[in-house]
Amino acid sequence: MIVKVNQDMLDNDANLQDANEDIVDEKIPETEDQPKQEMTQSQPSTDAVEFENTEDQQGENTTSEDSNLDEDELSVVKSEEENYDDLNLEQLLKALDKKVSSGKIHHHKRDVEALSKQIEPKLSQIFENKKEDFINAGGELKDFDAKIPEKTIYNELIRRYKSERARYYQELEKSFQNNLVVRKNLIEELKGLIGIDQPISETYKQFKNLQSRWRESGHVPRAEANNIWKTYHHHVGIFYDFLHLNREFRELDFKYNYEEKLKIIEQAEALSKMDNIQKAFRDLQELHKRWKDELGPIAKEHGETLWERFSEATKVIHEKRQFFQKNQTEVYRANYEKKKTIISQMQQLAEVEIKTHNEMQKMIRDMESLRTSFFECGHVSRSDNAEIWAMFKDVMRLFSKKRNTFYKSLKKEYSENFKQRMELVKQVEAFLQTEDFAATTPKVIALQRKWKEMGAVSRKQNDKTWKLFRKACNDYFALLDERKNKLSEVEQQAFEEKDELLKKLQSKEGLDRTSIDHLIEEWTKIGSVGRKTNQINSEFVAAIENSLKQLGEDKESIASFKYELKIKLMGDRTELIQKERSQIKQRLDKAKQEYIQLETNMEFFAKSSSENPVVNKVMKDLEKQKKIIDGLQQKLDAFKRM
Repeated sequence: MIVKVNQDMLDNDANLQDANEDIVDEKIPETEDQPKQEMTQSQPSTDAVEFENTEDQQGENTTSEDSNLDEDELSVVKSEEENYDDLNLEQLLKALDKKVSSGKIHHHKRDVEALSKQIEPKLSQIFENKKEDFINAGGELKDFDAKIPEKTIYNELIRRYKSERARYYQELEKSFQNNLVVRKNLIEELKGLIGIDQPISETYKQFKNLQSRWRESGHVPRAEANNIWKTYHHHVGIFYDFLHLNREFRELDFKYNYEEKLKIIEQAEALSKMDNIQKAFRDLQELHKRWKDELGPIAKEHGETLWERFSEATKVIHEKRQFFQKNQTEVYRANYEKKKTIISQMQQLAEVEIKTHNEMQKMIRDMESLRTSFFECGHVSRSDNAEIWAMFKDVMRLFSKKRNTFYKSLKKEYSENFKQRMELVKQVEAFLQTEDFAATTPKVIALQRKWKEMGAVSRKQNDKTWKLFRKACNDYFALLDERKNKLSEVEQQAFEEKDELLKKLQSKEGLDRTSIDHLIEEWTKIGSVGRKTNQINSEFVAAIENSLKQLGEDKESIASFKYELKIKLMGDRTELIQKERSQIKQRLDKAKQEYIQLETNMEFFAKSSSENPVVNKVMKDLEKQKKIIDGLQQKLDAFKRM
């Protein structure tokens, strides 16, 4: 559509709306002579900040369900909508300058009008005051010529605003003309695809790319729109006839168009059920535009069925629109009653007592749902509009005040909890200097329990304090482990002797059994090495095993010798020896029971051939189980020899 820009349009841009309401929503109140002010897009959420309530990522326990909120989210939430009623003249001019300088002049018509409605009375009042002062000072009215700097600034801003809007619409018209040229070129490109000598798959790929560019090419002047569309679709039809030579690509495109048109029909049917018939009608025009401009043909057997279904949904919307136009008074009254009911529900919801963040978040979601329903009800009459809009704003203000008060209190509580958590961090950090770990460790554990019982803080505060507290605790227990793992002087000396003997064993080759027994005897005479006993004993046994292999010992002999050595290295640790013997005895008893069970199973096959695979398997299992029993018995006998 070509937008004609004239002086009347520009002169009216700064005129004021009839209503001078505090803005609670981005939409202007609905009136019967303001159909374009009806909600056409999904509205922003209730003027509340959404809070996150995630689980603690560090694995710590928090008793409050209000934990893990962003500190920024606890700031008092400003209203989504801009309200200029309480601004002075200087602030109003700054706000107007900001809108004019935003670079999106066509988005701020309502803001400019609202600001002008606030600024002009103030300028008039300044003018009248200066005139009154001039006359009271003895001046003649004909000689009065007031110089008001604010008026000069205001006039310059309005001039810039009108100039920018004019430039915007001029550029828009130029854009439409450019789009027309682009679409004409695309049609010529489409003609060139028909009959081209190349693989059909490549041609189809070029066609799909051309379709995409056509959809992205934008609007053209209204006078040319219908003709350019018919020309394009005429050549699309010719191209599809050309594609008929390759049915695969034709069917692929038909399938895509069929699915997309089915989606459009489903959207149209949903629109036919909307109460807000004016919005439904506008959205229907967009669906028809998509059907006409963006999608190609479908298979003939589906064409009539889909169009009839789309036409039926369209017919329902048109009939509802006609009914609305004939019965506006009744429809407006019904909408008024619906909105009053919703406001009553919002009022009841806003009066519910809230104790936790989760409860407040549920209230925000419920309020948003009711708010959406309010704007979906449709228009009310001009006579009822001011009343219903005032009621809506009052309940929204009540809710906003309740929400902001709640989060102010919550922020204060979080601040106090944050201080208490930081105090615990300082206490743990102080314990890092201790030498008396026996007395200090219970205190650190007590602080950890106390941490889990602390009140909630914001998410940022939680992350910060938890990292500090966890680091302090980890550092403390790292020091404790280091202290525990540190060998005494005697243990350290014993470790060095065993380490030297181990290296000697590992470096020698061709040792006989006598030398090996001598080394084992020497090893056992060396004292304890504390916590490093198991580690160095394992290395010693591995070295002995390697020496035995060099001697050519068989696996069974080596295994038996290793086990006896393992028992011998336990020394006088009676409890450990008894535990090992008990485990071997339990394993032996279990192995014997399994052997008896296998013998019992074998009795079922007494008359079966030895070539029976099941019989063979049971016999192999018996042999395997017998070896396990013999091995365990040898280990048990080793304890008797010790």
